[in-house]
Amino acid sequence: MNLLIQRIAGIVTNDIQVSGLEGFPESRWREAILFYLFGIWSGRESVTYRPKLCFGDITLRLDRQNGEYYAYGHAEVPQDVPPLGPDDLVETSGRQAAVEVALIRFVKDNRIKQLRLGVVTDQKVHCAQLVFWKKARRSEYGYAGIGLPYSWGTKGPWWTREEYECSF
Repeated sequence: MNLLIQRIAGIVTNDIQVSGLEGFPESRWREAILFYLFGIWSGRESVTYRPKLCFGDITLRLDRQNGEYYAYGHAEVPQDVPPLGPDDLVETSGRQAAVEVALIRFVKDNRIKQLRLGVVTDQKVHCAQLVFWKKARRSEYGYAGIGLPYSWGTKGPWWTREEYECSF
């Protein structure tokens, strides 16, 4: 079932979509992130033409002009964010290199149980966060957005569904 049909039906999924082309089930979340990172770093056109990772209804997207990541999400994620542990990772800059290093460390280092990414918002203020955490089963992960806009357009973020619908 593709993401559009799942959104219309109200189905919450932890599947990941890379750059709008490749889809990965939740059980392959590590592979999806690595596929994205290796595609960015190697200049694979299928990834770089639209550099983004969609985690269910939350999207992490690279603005190549500014070299920064931003995020937005359609739905409220029904998962509570666990507290930070001593080995967890927090990346607040939103800069491309820092975010990508944080993502690969989160995937590869089993001691890191949670990753919090500070992402760019409308005024270049880093108050929004995208949070990922590893669950007890290796094949499962959790994600949540804190302070993310509803969607993002060519003129910046839309903070509510009403703003988004009035833009058409």
